[in-house]
Amino acid sequence: MKMKKRTTSATILLLIVAVLVAGCSEEKKKERQPVSVSVQKVVETGDLEVFAYSGTIEESKSTPLSFPVVGTVTKVYVSEGDFVSRGQVIAELNSESYQLAYEMALATLKQAEDAMKRLEPMYRNGNLPEIKYIEAQTGLMQAKSATALAKKNITDSRLISPVSGYVGTRSIDPGMTAMPNLTSITIVEISTVFAKVPVPENEISKVKKGLKAKVRVSALEDEEFTGSVEEIGVMADYLAHTYKVKIGLVNKNKDLKPGMVCSVVLEDGTSRTGFIIPANAISTDAQQKTFVFVAQNGRAVKRYIETGALRKNGIEVTGGLTSNDMIIISGLSRLADGMAIKVVNGNTTTTGDK
Repeated sequence: MKMKKRTTSATILLLIVAVLVAGCSEEKKKERQPVSVSVQKVVETGDLEVFAYSGTIEESKSTPLSFPVVGTVTKVYVSEGDFVSRGQVIAELNSESYQLAYEMALATLKQAEDAMKRLEPMYRNGNLPEIKYIEAQTGLMQAKSATALAKKNITDSRLISPVSGYVGTRSIDPGMTAMPNLTSITIVEISTVFAKVPVPENEISKVKKGLKAKVRVSALEDEEFTGSVEEIGVMADYLAHTYKVKIGLVNKNKDLKPGMVCSVVLEDGTSRTGFIIPANAISTDAQQKTFVFVAQNGRAVKRYIETGALRKNGIEVTGGLTSNDMIIISGLSRLADGMAIKVVNGNTTTTGDK
């Protein structure tokens, strides 16, 4: 009886061991299942060094106009977007009070002139004290100045454009009160425009005046414009640590409008040799270190790299890779260092260890 129990116990134990072994074998099979990936060979390339930025279009010149005198707006002859010529009257104030002041000044001037005509012969004959003659002269000069000022106020009640261009903004309407030094209308010049971009402080030393640039504007179906760097700022944005750079563009058809968003690529004309890899091949670990997976002997090998500038066809790699390395560019989310992989690129299939 005891022998039967021992035999039964041994049988059960063997069954449990068999199940466990089978489970482990199954797990090993799962662990050995390679991950399908795509790879790309790292090739040393020579290309023009380029810098890519995002920016906005702005006018080449902006002229804010305001009335020199206070008054009520009676007429505005232009709207936003209208073209105006130099010397054109674009708005007027109610000038009745200034006209009355001018007429009063004219009357005072005439009175002063008549007084001088009567007093001058008397002064020459010695019948008029010098102090009285000087007072008459002073009165005449003051009357002339008051008349000139009153006449100028009438002229200043009309807003005249000193330049040719387009009306960029208009902040007045008939019935409103215009105040001196408050912009009423802004005239902008857009036959040439600027593409303004912020350049990081670690790249500003490479940007020089005359550097060629290609500008694309999404609002114009990515139409490309060519220009060159004309202005480089010397004061940095204290928060972003960037400098303003302006690229001059010829706006022949006036399609470029201030405020449009644009992408800018600057080329410094010098050839630079290095490695360029797709941005999607690069990952970052918890310590913010960048790395890629390299296909090596059928395994995914984690390789830390040093990156450089953003280039038009990828990310520049300055360290960590060698020519002909096979970097993994797809299936990255399922990879870990040392994991078996199956490389599938086009018609070529290479399987790692099983």
